[in-house]
Amino acid sequence: MSARSRMTMRATVERNTAGDGKWGTPGVEFTQVGEIDCRVFSKSVKDVDDSGKSAVVRVPFAHVPVAADVQQGDQLVSIKDRLGFVQFAGPLGVETKAPAPGPGSRPPYFELMLEGHL
Repeated sequence: MSARSRMTMRATVERNTAGDGKWGTPGVEFTQVGEIDCRVFSKSVKDVDDSGKSAVVRVPFAHVPVAADVQQGDQLVSIKDRLGFVQFAGPLGVETKAPAPGPGSRPPYFELMLEGHL
């Protein structure tokens, strides 16, 4: 099964198009860029602190096609399944974008590390 066939969700991408706001602070104004195919999931990361207690943190990730117009700083909102039902209302911010390992020199998809709550 290819990676592309597992991307059964659709997400609306929003990008911050505002320039500098008042007093030199960055402005925030997100506009829709378009919809992309994706697969959103979470990985569990176990964290152990000095006292011996452990906490499990769920980190959201997404797989997107190589040709998808998504950048760091964008937001994924309204993530839906094939039938159009909302799975994650979002927004989930794109923290990192990295090529996924695959056979050959061209990556089969990009892996996005997201920030937000699932």
